[in-house]
Amino acid sequence: MWMWIERLKQSLNAAAATAGEHRMAADSRPGDLLVDETDRRAVTTAHHARPSRKLPSHDMGGRLFALDAIQRAWLAVKRAGGGAGIDGVTIDQFETHLETELRELQQLLASGRYRPKPVRQVWVPKTRGGLRPLTLWALRDRVAQRAVYDVLAPEFEPHFLPCSFGFRPGLGVQDAVKALQAHRDAGMRWIVDADIEDCFGAIQSDRLMGLVRQHVTQRLLLRYTRGWLDADIMNSADGRPRKTGTSQGSVLSPLLSNIYLHQVDVVMMKKELAYLRYADDYVIFCRRRRDAEAALHASEEALARWGLRINPHKTRIVHLDQGLNWLGYFFVRNECYPL
Repeated sequence: MWMWIERLKQSLNAAAATAGEHRMAADSRPGDLLVDETDRRAVTTAHHARPSRKLPSHDMGGRLFALDAIQRAWLAVKRAGGGAGIDGVTIDQFETHLETELRELQQLLASGRYRPKPVRQVWVPKTRGGLRPLTLWALRDRVAQRAVYDVLAPEFEPHFLPCSFGFRPGLGVQDAVKALQAHRDAGMRWIVDADIEDCFGAIQSDRLMGLVRQHVTQRLLLRYTRGWLDADIMNSADGRPRKTGTSQGSVLSPLLSNIYLHQVDVVMMKKELAYLRYADDYVIFCRRRRDAEAALHASEEALARWGLRINPHKTRIVHLDQGLNWLGYFFVRNECYPL
């Protein structure tokens, strides 16, 4: 057993040198393009992505879900930590029979026989007040999601725009802060500070899968992604049958939300607005208050096209002389303080 684990670590160390740390992904409306041709031309000067290649439509279960890919997925899940899902299996318990668990999961995924377990839901406090639902997945499901994420994320990441910072490999809060300071130093002191209301819960699964299909045609990837969106929540707050959707707690949800919100990013960049988004929070920098009011309206229209809306209680127009609290930092005039 220990020799097998050592061989696993050695192979993963070599793979980590060429693979990024973050990867993720997603059935439905054929008319929902990832970016239409007009929008694509509008953002070409802002972002030069490599041409996307669609994953092949014929089944490649054995290649997509090779054992070394499942092993890498396991190590990523282990690093992230977390508790047990509905089956009660913890990381330590899973690791006790690691080789058997990973081989069984690999065979299920490669053969098309894998099915997700139902999930439990808990409510956790938000940093800015209120509660948010968090889904607790079985450990085996989290490893499977990570394996699919590692395949799908590279297909979508090259298309995302420089205005998007959340859940992006090689990007983070500090990059968003630097972009904010650049707009500030350019004299844009009026800011739309906005939050998308129930963003993860409001994403429409059918439209999301339509976007995913623009780059992915391999049926196992699509089936598994759809299966996770449609997994049952066993203890919904109102007692009614609920599906998980792009629930927070899923390994795939951050990528899926970026795929969906990319549509909004494209519209905002087309309008040449100084717009920055980190997950479901965004800011727009303007020179005058009336410009900020127009920018807020434009963002509301862009969100509405995709069934989303702002949270009126967490959205405002503010001048930097008053101060802005964003991503754990307080910005006031030309100063920036960590909170």
